[in-house]
Amino acid sequence: MELSKSIVGKIFDIQGFSVHDGPGARTLIFLKGCTLNCFWCSNPEGISTSNSLLYYASKCIKCGRCTLACPHNAIHLKEDILSIDREICRKCKDFSCLDNCYTDALRLCGKDVNVEELFSLIQRDRQFWGADGGVTFTGGEPLLQADFIGVILEKCYNAYIHTAVETCGNVPWKNFEKTIDCIDWLFFDIKHNDLEHHKSATGQSNELITNNILKLNERFKGRMVFRLPLIPGFNNSIETLEEIARLISTTQWKEINILPLHHLGSDKYKISGTTYKGLQYAVPKSSELKQALAIFEKYNIQCHLGHETSF
Repeated sequence: MELSKSIVGKIFDIQGFSVHDGPGARTLIFLKGCTLNCFWCSNPEGISTSNSLLYYASKCIKCGRCTLACPHNAIHLKEDILSIDREICRKCKDFSCLDNCYTDALRLCGKDVNVEELFSLIQRDRQFWGADGGVTFTGGEPLLQADFIGVILEKCYNAYIHTAVETCGNVPWKNFEKTIDCIDWLFFDIKHNDLEHHKSATGQSNELITNNILKLNERFKGRMVFRLPLIPGFNNSIETLEEIARLISTTQWKEINILPLHHLGSDKYKISGTTYKGLQYAVPKSSELKQALAIFEKYNIQCHLGHETSF
């Protein structure tokens, strides 16, 4: 018990009754921090490993209380425009501005929880899942916090709670070793087959990701569903899709979920003080989705389009 209380993780959201991230109804737990910085990311507030300040301009009444409360002079109000120096703000530890914002325009993204606290929240939701549901850890990159999630996964697994993890795969293999024995399902993202193209879009090459797929093929005994964010002009060429299909066909898992690019998370970038760079890419057409589906089916890979899944 004391060990569980001493192991702390950082989360930034919990959502109940999800039906698209594993079988049945599920509780989604979003862990903070990611090793990639994908330009299309729908959860940019989860990329940083540190607590971060979110600013909802529509709720702000420009009262100036936060500017007076900030001990680092990172918040400024000039000509009815509030601006935040994010470089200074990222170094803040106390976020005293939050206590002086009466309209909830400023919120903290990131919360420390220990294993017992989180497991209690998971148990609370258990009555709503039904027979097939469970818990899915996402992010961010949940396996970046391997020590924390390894313990919570073991507690869930031992309590007969179905466990799923969504990963970009760009973590050291030891992080998988600490967790995979207690994971029932893995959702594994594949962005691109080419090292340089992958790096230009995410900030990292795909070398570690590919190596982890091969190692998981030897070690992981659960179900793995690959996920591909389909982005016209980036990874939807026939050559690219066939390379990805060939990689998947060498593994024991023959299942992929194609997720068409959307821009629904673009407003989150303004809230977190960053710039969304995905608008230059169009949402894929129906014909492009069907082309991708046909390519994977040619390699005998079961293909789900968007939320039209069998789980």
